[in-house]
Amino acid sequence: MFEWIGLLFATVAMCVLSVVLGVVFGVFAWLMFWGRRRPLRLIAFVTMIPLASAAYLVAMAILLELVVPNQPDEFFGDFNEPLPHGYTLTGLGKMPDWAYFESQVGGGPQPQLLGGVRALEEDGDAIYGAYGHLDSQAYVADEAQIDHGYFVFDIGTGRVNNVKTRAELNARAGHTVHLVESQFFHSQMLGRVWLRRIENVVFFAPPAVGALWSWFLLFRRRLGESKG
Repeated sequence: MFEWIGLLFATVAMCVLSVVLGVVFGVFAWLMFWGRRRPLRLIAFVTMIPLASAAYLVAMAILLELVVPNQPDEFFGDFNEPLPHGYTLTGLGKMPDWAYFESQVGGGPQPQLLGGVRALEEDGDAIYGAYGHLDSQAYVADEAQIDHGYFVFDIGTGRVNNVKTRAELNARAGHTVHLVESQFFHSQMLGRVWLRRIENVVFFAPPAVGALWSWFLLFRRRLGESKG
């Protein structure tokens, strides 16, 4: 329920911001032709660019979530990041500290973790991580501030080794481990890296090109009238 209310407020805020930005664009375009014949269709097109871009981003988020495997949920923050050997890091946006690893390969060993995954680092076949909570302990409101220990997950064998301190984790890794919060973690698999780059182009290139092209036409029209 609260997730839907938050999504509703975010959607309304995005629409309001788009409308305000569109009005600013429209007023600026209108003033550009002060005392001259105004290209009303072109001005209207410029005015609609922000709202059309917002609608496009929402549509693409829905489409990619439907067609791309393990696509993060852009609306509620849920995530499914693939890892080598058929594992995924799965979690809910409202409870990222309770994320977990799951084998997507039939018969693959499920890692025996002591609790949820709060943060992690991917280093080849080794996953270095910090627990967000322990299954054997009751949940507390400020649990994110509690150090529940760390683990080393060998995704090649499915074996988990638990350690108590960050220093022990660094010693196991042979370097200073840089842990990323689960909800912000991105898989380092080459295919996933390229997919994120392609998605960024799909998301942002059309709105950017549309905005730049509309303003180019507007300034060209304005300069053309000045020369005339």
